[in-house]
Amino acid sequence: MKGIMDITKGNVDLAIPPDTPPDEVWRYGLGFPFQVAPRMAALFCNIRVEGAGNIDFENGTDVILFDDLADIRSDEAIPLSKNQTGEFSVTVKFPVVGGFVPFGAKRADGSRHPHAGTGFGMCQAMSHPLNQNDHFDYRECEDRHFELFQFAYAGREFRVSKKERVERGMLLSKWDFAGLGLSNAIPDENDLLFCMTAMGDSIAVDGVARWRYGEHGWRPISFVPVTESRAGDKGRWSCGGEPSLIRDVDGSLLFSARSTGEAIFDVAVWRSTDNGETWKQVVYRKECRSRSPVSINQAADGTPFIAANLPPHDRTREILCYWLLNESRTDLEDCKVARDAPAEFGPAPSGSWWRIDHPTSAIVQLADGAWHSVLVYRIVDNGEIEGDADPTPQTGCYVEEILSQGEAIPTWHF
Repeated sequence: MKGIMDITKGNVDLAIPPDTPPDEVWRYGLGFPFQVAPRMAALFCNIRVEGAGNIDFENGTDVILFDDLADIRSDEAIPLSKNQTGEFSVTVKFPVVGGFVPFGAKRADGSRHPHAGTGFGMCQAMSHPLNQNDHFDYRECEDRHFELFQFAYAGREFRVSKKERVERGMLLSKWDFAGLGLSNAIPDENDLLFCMTAMGDSIAVDGVARWRYGEHGWRPISFVPVTESRAGDKGRWSCGGEPSLIRDVDGSLLFSARSTGEAIFDVAVWRSTDNGETWKQVVYRKECRSRSPVSINQAADGTPFIAANLPPHDRTREILCYWLLNESRTDLEDCKVARDAPAEFGPAPSGSWWRIDHPTSAIVQLADGAWHSVLVYRIVDNGEIEGDADPTPQTGCYVEEILSQGEAIPTWHF
């Protein structure tokens, strides 16, 4: 017997970054979980500047280690990046997403993983001109590039072993990488499979990049488009970025992504049975979500599900829902509510609306030795992002547990 029994609904786990200057208001937001070592997990957790009236005023990312879902703290947060402000512009650092091979990890045959204790991360950096009031328009961009991090962990300190600036076309000759996924990379023997958005022939497409460890650390060696049009597809899909990826219980890969255009309220899932070489659209559900991020996730027992916001068909993101995939992976089952902000907290204090968004998950082993599926998302009053509203007591990053019936399937061998 498998399936999701419940998803916890706790209080905010991470709110105020410890290095917040006394004259500024920062809050944690999006979180991306991954395994660091046996019985130890971590989050890439991004920071946002509050009350400045600037949409997408992010401010870099911290790494936060934890081994107990009841005790996630930012006291020893590890800074990865912060914004850079010049006289006439600001370079905004967006969330870091990446992949990591845990310290102590073994391969399926029991031998030591050759790259255990190493990983990578990427973030977008966008430079915006400042006006006379030191504000910027997020749509006006003077420069856009990536920061690429190489990570190491040997049981004591999670550290950045290398950081470099990379342009969009530097990593693979045939593709200009334009965006990052909504989930961290998953293992594939000695490699890592990482969702990305790329430009080819002036057309954006979401797909899977294979990353391999070499002389210069982790680098992508190939990219396979997933969301491009194929015979038999339903709807008129248009790439919206923020893809996500899981490995199903039978070894196949399942992929989802955000959409724009005519498919802006639709959900699709693609499947690969040859380890990501070819893809087929297997699920399509029209007008079932709001205009917001969507991700494919997995309970500890392997049960796959889609997470997204409930309609109405506009930008609001007040109710986070999930849909299990059916056993044949050809359709979604009935919608269930994971979190309802207005029902729990009342109306957004600013008079705007709540955002419960960017859901992402991972199956991690914690201090109790058990494997836990965590669902991570942010809650924030939209007035804090689009206006100058003060943070609410609920503002921050949430790490919840997905409770399932079946036996847990480990992500890594230790």
